[in-house]
Amino acid sequence: MNPSTGSGQAARFALLTALGLALFPFAFHAIDGYAGLATQIAIVSIATIGFNLLLGYTGLLSYGHAMFYGGGGYVAALLLIRAMPQHPNLWLALLGATLAATILALLVGALAVRLYGIYFALLTLAFAQMIFFIVEQSQDWTNGDDGLQNFPAALLPIGPYAIDLGAALPALPLGPFGNLSDIKLWYVFAALLLFGVMVGMRALTRSQFGEVLTAIRENEERSVLIGFNASAYRLAAFAISGALTGLSGALRALYDGSVPIDAVAIDRSGSFVIYTIVGGVQTLLGPVIGTGLIMYLEAVLSAKFEYWRLIEGAIFVAVIVFLPAGIVGTLQKTAAARAQKSRALLSESISK
Repeated sequence: MNPSTGSGQAARFALLTALGLALFPFAFHAIDGYAGLATQIAIVSIATIGFNLLLGYTGLLSYGHAMFYGGGGYVAALLLIRAMPQHPNLWLALLGATLAATILALLVGALAVRLYGIYFALLTLAFAQMIFFIVEQSQDWTNGDDGLQNFPAALLPIGPYAIDLGAALPALPLGPFGNLSDIKLWYVFAALLLFGVMVGMRALTRSQFGEVLTAIRENEERSVLIGFNASAYRLAAFAISGALTGLSGALRALYDGSVPIDAVAIDRSGSFVIYTIVGGVQTLLGPVIGTGLIMYLEAVLSAKFEYWRLIEGAIFVAVIVFLPAGIVGTLQKTAAARAQKSRALLSESISK
């Protein structure tokens, strides 16, 4: 690929991503969404993107990512409660949580990446259950089944300023798209982080590192013969995935002001699987689309239907059966097929 073409595509992706994130909460309001849910979707999407790096590009299905998500949340909360109750610093809480999740991912991954398929999934599940047990039993630190609540609200220090992310943007009526004041600075901050993660993930998956991960997934034996250390690459992907998931969990904890025990439960790990598969594995936008769609449906269905989990399950089954590549993956394949057909027709008309 021409370098100028590649840089142009990267710039276009960054521009469209920034525009989409800027417009998302207002378009969301038009379909009965609310700004708080938009913020939560932006935060959780970071974890789903990290999970997709492991599943989509490395071919490893983890069923234990809740240990990173919930672990990040607990570490961030404990740092605020124990280490800086008087001067809560959001940067330090996020950094500490992300580092803790990365270290945990390296420790777990050192064992897990040696396994394949169902054995890898079961080992990550086993580690996640161990973390759940530790959190549940550490009453003095984690408050057991009640989780951590009412910890200090972290401020965002930027230069001489300490910004309260709970503050709203200036009031500006936008008709059916709500009011600008509906948006809190929390969404701006989460959207900026999500933007950075999406742009960074695009660069990572298109770099040599991403190409090697794909080659290992497709044919590990050949990759090893070429000279690549498959275990080292999988461990690196596992660590990056765990770090992003821990960052997401810490953000969610700081945004909500609480960390429930459910954050480290098996259901949370299953959610990342659903979000990724519905949106489309091995796509850049799939994890975000899947997260947004399922979280929106959960919010809408749970408010209107008693058996909303049944409906959610039916949607998941329908996607697997009729859209096995996920929403974004199916759209990409359809667009590619149409483009190929158009080129074939054009070539045929020229030859005549």
